[in-house]
Amino acid sequence: MPSAGSSFRRGTPTHADALIVTKTTRRGTGRVETALVTGATVVLLLIFGLMVSTMIFAFDPTFSTADARSRAMAVRPGTAAPGASVMVYGRGFWRATVQLEWDGSAEGMPSAQTDRRGNFQVSLVIPAVAEAGTHTISVAASNIGTSVSVVFGAPAVGTPTPGPSTTPRPTTAPTSTPVVTPTVAPTPTRTATPTSAPTTTPTTAPTSAPTVAPTVAPTPAPTVAPTVAPTVAPTVAPTVAPTIAPTPAPTVAPTPAPTVAPTPAPTAPAGALSPLHVSGASLVNALGQPVQLLGVNRSGTEYACIQGWDFFDGPNDAASVRAIASWRANAVRVPMNEDCWLNINGSPAAYSGAAYQQAIKNYVSLLTQNGLYPILELHWTAPGTQKATGQQPMLDRDHSVTFWTQVAAAFKGNDSVIFEPHNEPYPDNNSDTAAAWRCWRDGGTCSGMSFQAAGMQEIVSAIRGTGATNVIALGGVQYSNALSQWLTYKPSDPLNNLVAAWHVYNFNICKTSTCWASTVGVVAAQVPVIATEIGDDSCNATFMNALMTWLDARNTGYLAWTWDTWGTTCGDIALVRDYAGTPTTYGQIYKTHLASR
Repeated sequence: MPSAGSSFRRGTPTHADALIVTKTTRRGTGRVETALVTGATVVLLLIFGLMVSTMIFAFDPTFSTADARSRAMAVRPGTAAPGASVMVYGRGFWRATVQLEWDGSAEGMPSAQTDRRGNFQVSLVIPAVAEAGTHTISVAASNIGTSVSVVFGAPAVGTPTPGPSTTPRPTTAPTSTPVVTPTVAPTPTRTATPTSAPTTTPTTAPTSAPTVAPTVAPTPAPTVAPTVAPTVAPTVAPTVAPTIAPTPAPTVAPTPAPTVAPTPAPTAPAGALSPLHVSGASLVNALGQPVQLLGVNRSGTEYACIQGWDFFDGPNDAASVRAIASWRANAVRVPMNEDCWLNINGSPAAYSGAAYQQAIKNYVSLLTQNGLYPILELHWTAPGTQKATGQQPMLDRDHSVTFWTQVAAAFKGNDSVIFEPHNEPYPDNNSDTAAAWRCWRDGGTCSGMSFQAAGMQEIVSAIRGTGATNVIALGGVQYSNALSQWLTYKPSDPLNNLVAAWHVYNFNICKTSTCWASTVGVVAAQVPVIATEIGDDSCNATFMNALMTWLDARNTGYLAWTWDTWGTTCGDIALVRDYAGTPTTYGQIYKTHLASR
């Protein structure tokens, strides 16, 4: 053990020294603690700031992910006379209220609310005082500081107003009855197959000539117009509607006299398409063979007519139809407008009533002649005296039942045509609830709607009441994306000839294979399903191919949105750059998949 003095000799600190060391240590520790606290405070402040910034980004529409896609707008047609209506389309305005302006002034201009995708469409009437020349239509939105605009041309009053496609529009044709008038295009369906006019309904009688120039053609010459099968044209019409032959068989049934159409009944026109019907959980042809419909939507017939510049947006001749078929498609979905068909609520006379009906009939005939199954769907409706310039959450009892009664009467006997009563129902404020499904089936007074809805049951009954046996495709709620209670609320059909229509995009609620299996797969096990709209606004080949592969595995049909030249960016969801069928990036995904099957 060391001696008492050894600590001093070894230099061991004394008590005083220990106190000095302790104080020094405490001062050093204090400085470290202060630095740590300060640092922690700074870090916490940074974290808090980051959280606030994230919340602002998440909830402020000006920081929407929609900004990743450039905002854009378009006007169709691109030129119109004063007093005429045009449709303004926009995208990328997420959660915004938009206000249109004409040459910088909002006076008398409409406003609109964007939909769930940040898109909008609104009808604009060209000011009556607009002078001939170039004008600017702008969109000022609540979530951007600057406006987006397009240049618009207003011709001199009285000058014919061309539509957006390259084919001259019959804006002046209604006053000129000669057969050649309906434009230079030899094959547009409104001029094509005048003989098919009588094939479907008496609405094509000569009284429609003032509006549908082609129907006036007393001579067989125009029957060649379809360009598809000149030799067939004269014989096609009569086989479809024997009831019309005022003079026994215009080249039909050579010897079997006026009783016509020997027994092969009035089914498919010249295209030799086999009629379709439901057998269990399959859509089958007349031989009982399963049929998977693969095709495209051809938008335009729902809006061009009500805007007063044409029946179609783009060409509707045989060449354009063959371009669709060249993608290995076998079906085309044709949207329609309630007011244009019924010629009500001030719809433009030149593109409504018998004229519009004939255009649709001619196009259906052209499709079937080229091996494409037509799906006729009601896209734009409106109750009462409102003009049908957009989509409603449900069909209306004011006009929709009459519409489908007339359409069914026009196409009954041609079971290659499928009826889809309503494009995208979204009753009960776009909910997937029992209340929404009751409204869907039974109609009446429904939450979130100011008019009496026409339910699917009364539409089915109206169609069957005409004697039509066509397949009827019924889309579910939430923009046809939800089929959760489709089987529970399935309407009664004496023919049991119903299929479920389904829409699915990458931005829908039900967009994963798990959801598909638990809802769509359950329905498909009992009734056929047709995905009458599929698409992706980001050109995501992974999503599209996974979806189509899933549908292929179940032999479920699908039709992509849309065969229109609306733009080439992914957000336009347009399949083609031109009507010859040159695909966009998005369209190439679809075309490649169809080619690989």
